[in-house]
Amino acid sequence: MPTDLEQLVELQRVDEEAARLQALLDAIPKMLARIDAQLAAARQRVEQAKAAIAAGEAEKRRHDQEIQSLNDQIAKFRSQSSSVKTNEQYKALLSEISHAEGQISSHEEKIIEVMLNADTLQGKLARAEAALKAESAEIERQKSEATRESETDKIALKAAQARAGEIRKAVDENLLSTYDRIRGSRGNGLAEVLEQRCTACQVMLRPQLYSNLRAGSAIIQCDSCGRLLYYVPEHNVSTAAANTSGIAHQAEREWMFVPELGTSGAFAVFSNHRGNATMKAYDAVTGEAIAHRVEKNATYQSIFASELRNARNLFVDQAGVENKFKEQLPQEFLEDLRHQLPNS
Repeated sequence: MPTDLEQLVELQRVDEEAARLQALLDAIPKMLARIDAQLAAARQRVEQAKAAIAAGEAEKRRHDQEIQSLNDQIAKFRSQSSSVKTNEQYKALLSEISHAEGQISSHEEKIIEVMLNADTLQGKLARAEAALKAESAEIERQKSEATRESETDKIALKAAQARAGEIRKAVDENLLSTYDRIRGSRGNGLAEVLEQRCTACQVMLRPQLYSNLRAGSAIIQCDSCGRLLYYVPEHNVSTAAANTSGIAHQAEREWMFVPELGTSGAFAVFSNHRGNATMKAYDAVTGEAIAHRVEKNATYQSIFASELRNARNLFVDQAGVENKFKEQLPQEFLEDLRHQLPNS
């Protein structure tokens, strides 16, 4: 791996760590606002319980006042009974007294209801106050922990930014500018290659591009996503071992875009099976099958080398598409292949 690329790999690691730390710091105000809202809600529940108790007490006083007023009326009616002169007047007084006594009974029943409800409200208040006390303690703990963590994160962020500045000074300015541009639009500027695939977009690399990358002869960008690519040999041990084991271990099946086939290029599937190499191609515009070749005792990597020279690897996770659609690719599948091409 070129030295500048090694520096960029380290820079991306540091940049990602700095971004992670910055995200944690940015999240703290929202977290504090959330727990403050929780505390405010707990306080509101206490105030609501107190208000309900106060409303019950006010209602009880109102009923007591009504009862007192009715008792005064009854006393007045009874004092008037000695001065009435007719049975009709006496009966009218008794009716008024009876009506007032009925109202008193109604108010007394409501007082009992208020008193019973007061016990429930007192229990609710006690629970709300206990919850407020517990939440206050927990929120204070969270705030203290957030403060400690933020101070630690600030120190780590400052160190990461300083380290990033040191690395930037050691990297070629043009390469650094390319890295920053890609990172700004893609989220990260580099991608590792594993098993001949760009790990960012999962698109296979062209054989020649892959060979150049492994040789470390140049800075290479992914044909699909544009990220700068890097290759770590020890991460590709299993793949490297497989590639030195002969025909049986060559890649068995790959989809590629071949610009030289057809009028506007073609989507072709290359495969190795039982010692035979096969290529089947479909027109990139119409999806119609335009070529089908089978070569015995060969691998497609060697027998179709001219077609592969400028081919672009494609990602296809469906097996046997060429067997299912022998004459023409379905539109949905065709569109998926087109979207993997630059400027599609």
